[in-house]
Amino acid sequence: MKKQSLIIALLAAAGFMGTSAFAADGTVNITGELTAVTCSVHGGTPGATTGDVDVTLPPIPAAKLDVAGKTAGSTGYKIYVGATGETGCADGTHASVHYEASSPAIDSVTGNLKNNTPVATGGADLVQVQISDASATPTAPINLFTNTNSTPVVVSGNTAELPFTAQYISTGAAKVGTVDTAVQYSVVLN
Repeated sequence: MKKQSLIIALLAAAGFMGTSAFAADGTVNITGELTAVTCSVHGGTPGATTGDVDVTLPPIPAAKLDVAGKTAGSTGYKIYVGATGETGCADGTHASVHYEASSPAIDSVTGNLKNNTPVATGGADLVQVQISDASATPTAPINLFTNTNSTPVVVSGNTAELPFTAQYISTGAAKVGTVDTAVQYSVVLN
């Protein structure tokens, strides 16, 4: 009996000590909402069959991106929400875009997109791609790592257009090569 009591006492003490090793330093409070609004998402052109958007930046001489922070090659694109007669995409709904911070190409320091083409296989060096919210006044770069949502646009006629730009941004004296990157997004409706 003494042996059993000793084992129980040791297990209880170990359990108590184990919980102190996991003491919390804070709390992350998470809220959300699921809505009944359903709008289709069309990438690049109204009525496109997917939400994917292809953006081709123009060829730019590397010399134009000779110091960190210089930008060039700004190219616009749009994400379309809803369609004429799509009654589930109700007029008056606010639509915005949330770029997913978990996208692998996002640089958590700059908030821009890293080049996915390695320098060893012909990728440009010391250059990233910056996304800007063209609905904002003035057009504002989006930190893709810490962003909230783009400027909301109101659905009218069961449709909405969300405009953005993509451009090169140097992280130093850019080196010649190709640029290829991508980011995932979700459309937020409320």
